[in-house]
Amino acid sequence: MKERGRVIETLGNVAKVEIFRRDECSRCKVCGFGSRDKIVAHATNTVGAKARDEVELELEGSQVVRAAAIMYLVPLAFFLVGLYLGNLYASYIHRQDIAAVASAVLGFALLGLSYVLISQYSRGPAISQYRAKIIRIVSRDQD
Repeated sequence: MKERGRVIETLGNVAKVEIFRRDECSRCKVCGFGSRDKIVAHATNTVGAKARDEVELELEGSQVVRAAAIMYLVPLAFFLVGLYLGNLYASYIHRQDIAAVASAVLGFALLGLSYVLISQYSRGPAISQYRAKIIRIVSRDQD
């Protein structure tokens, strides 16, 4: 997946890039980018881009799929496991009358836990594998 953007600032080999929405994004709505005109992303600066340079970024398709799986499938799996465990707990204590409540409570508790774990994961060094790379400078700022 390739995008174009403008470098806002650089910090070592990482650049903060402002990416503007393309027309296709307004119809897709998968990532939420369609509802905003621009987003700011951190990208590995492999070409020495400087602030105000217009650049082309690339993120491999497999990375996009893995990131989407982490953001959407992991919470869903935690939620479903919580529902199952809540029902199992109600059966274990012979209280099927509270099965729905126990399932909902454990389902949402594990859903919340999944978001906490994803948040912690996103702060670690492994997240850099999901970072876009600047592959070329489209135009340099002439100021």
